[in-house]
Amino acid sequence: MLQYKQEFGEGFELGFQLSDFPYLEDKSWKNEACPSFMFKLNSGLGHASSGLPSSGLGGDAEDVEPEHNSFEEYLVLWVDYPNSEERENSRASRYSIVTATNLGSPHEPEIYHDEHSFTLFETEEPAALTQYLTGLHVAPFYPR
Repeated sequence: MLQYKQEFGEGFELGFQLSDFPYLEDKSWKNEACPSFMFKLNSGLGHASSGLPSSGLGGDAEDVEPEHNSFEEYLVLWVDYPNSEERENSRASRYSIVTATNLGSPHEPEIYHDEHSFTLFETEEPAALTQYLTGLHVAPFYPR
């Protein structure tokens, strides 16, 4: 059984197919207000690199930036209850994506948001969420 279903019940509806986004790592915990999923982007906030040489002057193929640079951004998707009256904060959006920090290692991540975190995206609509998630440059969560 999926972690979010264990913590929030079999009947909790995400509003989207989790299998469409295999990079979302379930980090749901019963003491939180709602299910949450962590994921990681390359190049900070999902922006692809320019593909130009890193020096900007041309040169060897080795100097060319990879498709994504080495900057990694950790994010957390919070999925709240469909009915705003069931939410801990009834004014909060159903879907929120916030920046987060890895306090662990790349192989054993511990992802949390803190006073430096901010909301990148929020919506009530599952279609808007799936469109946003589909447009991101997502990195594998665990290094190979």
